[in-house]
Amino acid sequence: MSTPAPWTDDLAEPLRSAVRAGRWRRIEEAREGGWLLLSDDAPADVDWHHAPAGGGEPVPLDPLADARLPELQGSVVEALRRGERLELLAWRVGSRAVLRVEGAAGARIVKVYHKDRSLRMRWRSLAGSADGRWRAPDVLGWDRERLRLEIELCPGVSLHRRWLAGEGRAEDGARVAELLRWLAAAPIPAGFPAHGVEDEVRILEERLPAFERTLAEPPAAAARLVEKVVAALRALPAATPLWCHRDFHDKQVLLERERGALIDLDLAAAGHPALDVGNLLAHVRLRALKGAPLPWHPLARAIAGEARRDRGLDGALGAWTASTLVRLALIYSRRLRRPGLIAALLASAEAALAEGGEWRGIV
Repeated sequence: MSTPAPWTDDLAEPLRSAVRAGRWRRIEEAREGGWLLLSDDAPADVDWHHAPAGGGEPVPLDPLADARLPELQGSVVEALRRGERLELLAWRVGSRAVLRVEGAAGARIVKVYHKDRSLRMRWRSLAGSADGRWRAPDVLGWDRERLRLEIELCPGVSLHRRWLAGEGRAEDGARVAELLRWLAAAPIPAGFPAHGVEDEVRILEERLPAFERTLAEPPAAAARLVEKVVAALRALPAATPLWCHRDFHDKQVLLERERGALIDLDLAAAGHPALDVGNLLAHVRLRALKGAPLPWHPLARAIAGEARRDRGLDGALGAWTASTLVRLALIYSRRLRRPGLIAALLASAEAALAEGGEWRGIV
């Protein structure tokens, strides 16, 4: 049996030649030209390289030299002066960085940003559930001048880690439904950012050209599906917005016995009642397609059934689930992936949009 070709063999030139070694698990276009490459043999979201557009070996990038995130260096120096231990958990070049800092008072998360997109309001918008079972991390400090946020390090194990370990169960759907019920009841502050249908459309339409110039042979189904999803979203009747996480998936949910926490509120906004639900369902399908030993069908059925009863999603959930599935397919053109993953995501989006196939009885 022949060995499957590396995923980078699917890329268009000159990108394919630039990353031919196949060490990378994620690719982005660099602001100054060329590409940003994330290594697949280093801690997640930290070890970035720059591949020049004209060719040549990728050059390692230094997070502390990121001119668009000057506060990262300042935060590191500040922690070291205090004798604190720190770890760089994530770095998105020119956008944000996440540190785990531990001192005499315990551990906390420090995030630094390039821009303030209503961050203070987003992070302080979500109070804990009335029964105390769900909460968001406490905000320990926000410095508007330094674009620096300090938050509590919440205990617990993510749903993602449990699912990868083979511990996913259909009963997890009840926990997620309880979390969604809490979010649906959350009041929306005055002036809160909003994410509507046209915002979702813009994201899809901006990602499609990047998808098409990334792959040597981009599937024609992608452009057709973007058009269909856009039409389906625009055809939905108006709905009363709810508090939405907007990046709601299994990595954002921490469980500790009977309690849990929802983390990473950077994108929180008022949005369609089906937005978060569809996003999670699409990620459940993604995990299964990537090989997680997950009973995705009964799990998705449980989540969607509860959400439909709580949020009244009939007629909208298929479109929002399809939107995330298409978006994931576009994103994975530049990510380490199993052979056939993009085609499988597009086929799943088609089925969700039609409310049939593998999604029959769910959306």
